[in-house]
Amino acid sequence: MRKKMVILLMVGMVLLSVTALSESITLWVGGQVAALGKTWNALINQFEQQTGIQVNVQRIGFDIYYSKLVTAYRSGEGPDVAFADLGGWCPAFAARGWIIPMDNFLKTWNGTKEIWSNLWPAVTYKGKRWGVPWYTDCRLLLYNTTMFKEAGLNPNDPPKYWEQFLNDALKLTDKSKHTYGYGVSARMDEETTLGYMIFLYGAGGQLLNNDNTKAAFDSPAGLRALKFYTLLAKEVSPNALTNNEDSYRPILAQGRVAMAVGGPWSFALLAKENPNIVGHYMVALHPYAVRPASVFGGWALVVAAKSNHKEAAFKLIKFLDSYDTWMYWTEHENGPLPARKDVALNTPAFKKPDVADLWNVVLKVFPTAYARSAIPQWPEVSTEIQKMVESVLLNQMTPEKAITYYANRVNVILSKPVK
Repeated sequence: MRKKMVILLMVGMVLLSVTALSESITLWVGGQVAALGKTWNALINQFEQQTGIQVNVQRIGFDIYYSKLVTAYRSGEGPDVAFADLGGWCPAFAARGWIIPMDNFLKTWNGTKEIWSNLWPAVTYKGKRWGVPWYTDCRLLLYNTTMFKEAGLNPNDPPKYWEQFLNDALKLTDKSKHTYGYGVSARMDEETTLGYMIFLYGAGGQLLNNDNTKAAFDSPAGLRALKFYTLLAKEVSPNALTNNEDSYRPILAQGRVAMAVGGPWSFALLAKENPNIVGHYMVALHPYAVRPASVFGGWALVVAAKSNHKEAAFKLIKFLDSYDTWMYWTEHENGPLPARKDVALNTPAFKKPDVADLWNVVLKVFPTAYARSAIPQWPEVSTEIQKMVESVLLNQMTPEKAITYYANRVNVILSKPVK
């Protein structure tokens, strides 16, 4: 009888073990790093072996990621863990009850103090933190040094101010040969908003007022930025209304666009798109009119309010944002910029001779980069900025009319309660 009980006990323990091993959670990955399947597979396999938790990963392109994620949350079928853009997604999702605050988790996680301090406001809403920053970036001028040399320009002296920027871009443009000086993002997606913001802040302006209640881009600085941005789109950029950062990068790697907005995420992707570009491109502070300006982006990890696996979700976030995981990532992908400053400042990957000059620029610019407004209405506000740029390029409105019209539309959005 005793032997029988021991056997039954052992069977029960095995069943419990199988149950623990069979817990399954979902992870959605969006943006540029979604393309890096080999590294994701290696890390997820490691996590599964360590914890016995199965992770079903969906890697989704940036163009459709937001709409797909919103649809899933609205239907109550959102992933347990998801990447949320640092540009207002966390406040937007929090205001609608789709994600949970992370403060209790952050109190017990030893990585909290290592996150760059300027990232926390991007995930904060009504005094609570709704996401854990995972990676970040700062937007810079990415340029093809070979094209600079061929145009008689010094690749060690990239343009600093707008006047020289335009002159260089015109020299680098030969439409008969389908080569262009600068890639302007003007299609209907977030990268158009980011592109305009770099010029707006570089002209001395700002997007919203200090308490985020009204538009502030309807100013002389905002108009100057819009005029210059759309001028570049018409004169030195290929098909701005259908292109964005992600489409310009491979064109730059192939030697058909000389300059574009890029950043630390670009390095690994450029090498994959054209290995021959390695050593033949550089980054610099983006040209400006009044003050140096950059905008940071990146992603935070969030947990769905309707997840039935919140503890497993926290374990996954702890793993993905750990020092060891990030050191593995930078070793194998040489980027992007970790949200953990201890990794960013110490990883050998950023100190290699062939990339050290690139990363030195990133680390110098990032601490002063501007954030997008941490408001739940950000996606709607961003869409209005994109429409503003589009309306000028389609000759539907003058820059003067467009900036007034779309500032008023933003004011209406900000005045309404969040639904």
